[in-house]
Amino acid sequence: MAAACVPAHAGVIFDLSPTNSVSNRPSDDGLGQGVSVSTTTTISGFSFFANLPDGGDGKFMIWEPTSDGDQTLLFSQTVGIAASDTPSWVSTAANIDFTLDAGSTYYFGFIGDNFIDVGFLFPTVPYSANGLSAVETGNSNYNTFAAPTYAGGGGAEVGLQISGLATPEPSTWVMMGLGFAGLGFSGWRAQRKTAALAA
Repeated sequence: MAAACVPAHAGVIFDLSPTNSVSNRPSDDGLGQGVSVSTTTTISGFSFFANLPDGGDGKFMIWEPTSDGDQTLLFSQTVGIAASDTPSWVSTAANIDFTLDAGSTYYFGFIGDNFIDVGFLFPTVPYSANGLSAVETGNSNYNTFAAPTYAGGGGAEVGLQISGLATPEPSTWVMMGLGFAGLGFSGWRAQRKTAALAA
């Protein structure tokens, strides 16, 4: 019964991959992937399937769409990335501790101060996990590394992983409750048996 009480653990909770193509972008040009949120989730980081052939800095961003069709930048972090000809998962540094609110949509973006290659999926595919769903209506595009701006949409999905603590499903909460009740009952029985032997 105790094994059923183990809560969800930190790790990759959203994995939009594998990619099937690569978008080659010049410096000051990047792209991103939209994610709709049905369960409030605190994330610890995110990654793109990408590389910088000549190395340089990559900027990880979280944007929120506005009512006028634009986007507002909510989070930005610059990470130095070594030169590589082969795409791999490049990630934010440390724990970013960012909360995604239920009922909202966010765009996770990546832009380089040098040439970048970013993996994407086309045609788009339905994907959801842990209350997060990929926006299938197209990726986002961004310009200007030093002061990123939203530059409209595209027609693919970008390879994206999000890390955090998965929210347990309702059935998991029930199993956890049963597990704790079983442990409490076992402790009560052991205490009762010890008291009976002492009498």
